[in-house]
Amino acid sequence: MIGGAALGIWMDVDAAGLDDFNAWYRAQHLPERLAVPGFLRGRRYESEADGPRYFTLYETADASVLSSAPYLERLNTPTDWTRRALSLVRRMVRTPYRQVAAAGPDARATRLLTVRIQPHSGRGPYVREALVGSTPASLSSPGVVAAAVYESALAGPSVLTEEGRIVGGDVTAAPPFLALCELDVTAAGAALTVHWRAWATRLAADVTIDSYRLLYGLAWI
Repeated sequence: MIGGAALGIWMDVDAAGLDDFNAWYRAQHLPERLAVPGFLRGRRYESEADGPRYFTLYETADASVLSSAPYLERLNTPTDWTRRALSLVRRMVRTPYRQVAAAGPDARATRLLTVRIQPHSGRGPYVREALVGSTPASLSSPGVVAAAVYESALAGPSVLTEEGRIVGGDVTAAPPFLALCELDVTAAGAALTVHWRAWATRLAADVTIDSYRLLYGLAWI
């Protein structure tokens, strides 16, 4: 993983417009986002199981990039193609994060496990403390090549942008913590899922675990 922050986006897409949506994402949306100062890399994934169909990870220099004037300007001046594509989005989960821990090399792994973590009431500080020290334990699982832990960078109510208005009420924020585990082809995703569920039980937290395969990425650094 690179940069000090990230934007995580999970979503489903209306099947009727999927071809147009996928063409827009690759040809216009990803390059447009990477043109914003401070955006370092964007990667798009497709679900391997029953989670949201797509996950996008944008890595940025720091969390301030995700509320910067150039980024907000882009969010508030969508192209006609963007308007058409965003109207197809369903059940979007979108949260800006700052990185709090990482282990392993920066690797372009073929698979990714996303672990959204919601502490039980009053358990947030304990979960955060455990997460900061848990990344090496995740790396001990066979096939895990790198891992990172993030906490939400949301500070108060989010600003409604024009892109947000187009997607509408189908956008929600993710839980306050996110762990990402990059996996090679030998990794046993089921075993890693068991690991995270047991970890969450011990720490009094709920987890949403989804497995994805890499579709493509773009880096301008």
